[in-house]
Amino acid sequence: MSDQKSLDSLFQLAHALKRKMLENIEELELGIAPMNVRVLKIIRMKKNTTAIDIAHLLNRDKAQVTRLLNALIEQNLIQKEPNPEDKRSQRLRLTEGGEKILEQISGIDIKVFEALSEDVSAEEWDTFTRIADKMTRNLVGR
Repeated sequence: MSDQKSLDSLFQLAHALKRKMLENIEELELGIAPMNVRVLKIIRMKKNTTAIDIAHLLNRDKAQVTRLLNALIEQNLIQKEPNPEDKRSQRLRLTEGGEKILEQISGIDIKVFEALSEDVSAEEWDTFTRIADKMTRNLVGR
C-alpha cells in the first residue's frame, strides 16, 4: 500500500468516526460539542484533573482548554475547586448536570464501536489497536 493511500485511509477513518460521533451526539439534542464531551469524559475518568492535565491529554494549548472549560462551567457541567496539592491550580469535577450528560451519551460509544468493529475479528482489532497506538505515540512524541 502506498504512503498516500495509507494516509488517505487514516484520514477517511478519522473523519468518518468524528462525523458518526457528532451525528449521534446531535440526535440527543443536548447542545454540546464532541470536544466538550471528551473533556467531560476525561474529568470523570481521571480524578483530581486539572486544566493542564486536560491540555496534555488532548494535545491542545492552555488557551484552547481554558475556553473549553469556561464554556462547560457556564453550562453548569463542571466546577472548579481548590487543589490542595498545588495552590496555583484548581481541580475540576463534574456537576450533576455533567454526570447527566454523560449518562445520556453513554450508549453512543457502544453504538459507534459496534458499527466500527462490524466484520472485524478480535485478532484484527488487537492488531489495529497496537498499530494505531504506536502511530499516535510516533506523532505525539511520547
